[in-house]
Amino acid sequence: MEKRGKLVVGGVSIILIVGVVIGLVAVVCTKKSNKDQLSTSSKAVAAICDPTDYKEACIDSLGSVAKNDSATPKDLIQAAIDSTIKTVKSAIENSNSIAKSFKAINSTGKMAMDDCKDLLESAIADLQASFSFVGDSNMHTMHDREEELRNWFSAVISFQQSCLDGIPQEELQKLMKDSLLNATQLTSNALAIATSIAQILENFNITLNKDLRPTSSSRILEQENDGHGQYPSWFPAADRRLLAKQDNGGVKPNAVVAKDGSGQFKTIGAALAAYPKGLQGRYIIYVKAGVYNEYVTVTKNQVNVFMYGDGPRKTMVTGSKSFADGITTQNTATFGESSVRYYRYYQGYQMMALLIVTPPSDNR
Repeated sequence: MEKRGKLVVGGVSIILIVGVVIGLVAVVCTKKSNKDQLSTSSKAVAAICDPTDYKEACIDSLGSVAKNDSATPKDLIQAAIDSTIKTVKSAIENSNSIAKSFKAINSTGKMAMDDCKDLLESAIADLQASFSFVGDSNMHTMHDREEELRNWFSAVISFQQSCLDGIPQEELQKLMKDSLLNATQLTSNALAIATSIAQILENFNITLNKDLRPTSSSRILEQENDGHGQYPSWFPAADRRLLAKQDNGGVKPNAVVAKDGSGQFKTIGAALAAYPKGLQGRYIIYVKAGVYNEYVTVTKNQVNVFMYGDGPRKTMVTGSKSFADGITTQNTATFGESSVRYYRYYQGYQMMALLIVTPPSDNR
């Protein structure tokens, strides 16, 4: 009996020892797995944020996505852009409270703060376009469109800087600059990521398609002659046909503007005000020969506007507003466009300032 008891105790001891060993192995393996996962996530974040100037802001901007071990480079880049959108939206909200709380604000300062909101809304539109672009892109060919991403982010930086430059009161400008700090840092980071997109993707062991087509900027510079004049190669075929019809007098405009009253409208602004709500397709405006002394804005809701005149020496739009008149630079533009797609053709401009808010960058 005593011998049997010793055998039982010995057997239990062995089982306990084996159990402890298995437990230790399990703990070690779990820790190793967690460490490997953390290492993978950290490497992914490092690859995205390495080219940026504001690395801490970059890491924070990736948020919970950075902790997801299955996140793709596309997910991380979109997270960085989404965080930038949120900070710009926050700056717009803050601009309202800044304008209200700044007691020394004058009329020009109020106008400048309104301009800031318009400019930052345009910045958001470009950021949202870049967010969608990344989401729709194939990771193997995303680097082909690097310059388009850079153009979007550069435009956002320009909008932010124009917002600040337009504020004449130094203290008010400083308040807005502080409000925009996170947004400007994250936009700078986004531009750095776009500039290094090829290297970033290669760091993720993604095979890149080296059969590059022309970049955005080179396509803009390219000219093609289709028999009806020279157009940039990025110009859509449908719009080329429309221009060709216009050359041959085959375009039927939706609105005719004429100073002498021979058209439906006497001003371009009136023709734009008649833009049909929910319009599908082009809204074509023909501006007859004459000098039009007016300030025209094509709004975000007035998409696909096509405007043409009788030639640069016959159809002219003039303006002479200036900062000296107590008008902010943003509002001195004879033509201010925030429309997604807008073309001017065969018109001349005599003006003190011309501001193109959003070029037709979506025409690919």
